[in-house]
Amino acid sequence: MTERNSTLDSATRRQFMGGAAALGAASAARSPSAARGRPNVLFIVSDQWSPLAAGLDGANRTLRTPAADSIAAGGMRFDNAYCSFPLCSPSRASLLMGRMPHECGVMFNFQGSDRGGAIPESTPRLGDLFSEAGYDTGYFGKEHLDGAGYRGFRERGSLEYPGAGAVADGSALDPVFVRDALGFIRARRDKPFLAVVSLINPHDICYVPSGPVSPEKKTMVGITTAFSPSYWRAGENGPKGKYLRGLDLPPLRPNFNAVSPLSRRRPWTEEEYRTYLATYYLLIENTDWHIGCLLGALREAGIEKNTLVLFTADHGEQMGSHQLIGKMVFYEEAARVPLAISWPGVIRPGQVSRGLVSGIDVLPTLCNYVGARIPSGVTGRSLRPLVEQASAPWRGSLVSETETARMLRYGRHKYIRYKPARHLEMLFDLENDPGETRNLAEDPGHNSELEDHRKMLDAWMAHSGGSFEQVETEIEKWLGAR
Repeated sequence: MTERNSTLDSATRRQFMGGAAALGAASAARSPSAARGRPNVLFIVSDQWSPLAAGLDGANRTLRTPAADSIAAGGMRFDNAYCSFPLCSPSRASLLMGRMPHECGVMFNFQGSDRGGAIPESTPRLGDLFSEAGYDTGYFGKEHLDGAGYRGFRERGSLEYPGAGAVADGSALDPVFVRDALGFIRARRDKPFLAVVSLINPHDICYVPSGPVSPEKKTMVGITTAFSPSYWRAGENGPKGKYLRGLDLPPLRPNFNAVSPLSRRRPWTEEEYRTYLATYYLLIENTDWHIGCLLGALREAGIEKNTLVLFTADHGEQMGSHQLIGKMVFYEEAARVPLAISWPGVIRPGQVSRGLVSGIDVLPTLCNYVGARIPSGVTGRSLRPLVEQASAPWRGSLVSETETARMLRYGRHKYIRYKPARHLEMLFDLENDPGETRNLAEDPGHNSELEDHRKMLDAWMAHSGGSFEQVETEIEKWLGAR
């Protein structure tokens, strides 16, 4: 290992051995919430929203996302926020439990079976901790943990939704979830509340590609018409190729032609990719409108100044980058998530953090701000030290996982390793190559950086129990016990 990383390795080991408790205790001692009363908490989760699509970091000026933007502008935006796993159920387990997916027992999507039993009963969940702290608790929207994430939430609205989402479910059901959440927010009560509002969209984008109409071709479903009647066919509903306030179809992503070894043949025309992207953008704007309804309810109820708002997503969306759509890869479009937190008068507005943060940090952050217990075993960290002081000590590396791969972010680089049988490694310099178009793992001139990252990931897997072999053993053990 190079001299540059000799200190890094010891620091990384300290990060693994450290945890939320020490940071949380330090912040709790000077908690402004003690003087003002404990805040209400509005925790908004969207599904499949990539921060590279729109809004928070100004990455796409075409879209209008005023509600999400206002959360970021009113507090702190985290520009290096990653999901713990680019798939719904595992990532949601991390958000609600503050642990990596393999620590939660969730390395796959739940599909309406009894897989919720994979999560140990002894693992505390966000609802448990806030109920224990004396909060009114409500969960409204998609849960996708077979009900295991509902524990501790007293109110669940008129429609519980523990599943994944099907064709246009988000467009049909998000208004119901928001309506129920608005009633919960406006209710008179004598104690603070936690409202989790988990919106399905823009997840409906998953159903825009139709099933194969022939072995050679997949086509596009024109659900875009549901959002913009002036779009689609020339001579019928208006000019072809127009959407979103009459704008042209959005351009392809800058890294569209950087075809990945993970890309599968999808014989779409460029116009079909642009139509896909247009539909995704429309879904995002619609989702932002719902977020605006929630924020408006806080203002109307006169509780905006005593409500902490945290907005994030379970994972991103590839958007045609590298000619990929969907998730389950570690490119920035799918692995990064929007994350912003605000609390008027307590969190200074207009802040931006470049710290490496993860979905596992959400639970300890929310618990820290309200004085709730942060359980032992939580491997996430409260973001509060970063919010209060940009130069606060923080982790220098971060890992995300899937059943078949691991991603390590450190400094300017991202390292990805697939299962040994795949013989695939990737190393990207995100500072000089933000589109991840050049795999430095194939360049002998970067062997030193590659070996450093291999060792760091090996250390993480050994310490966390997150090696490929250990996770496979646990999955097989659980499946055998069903």
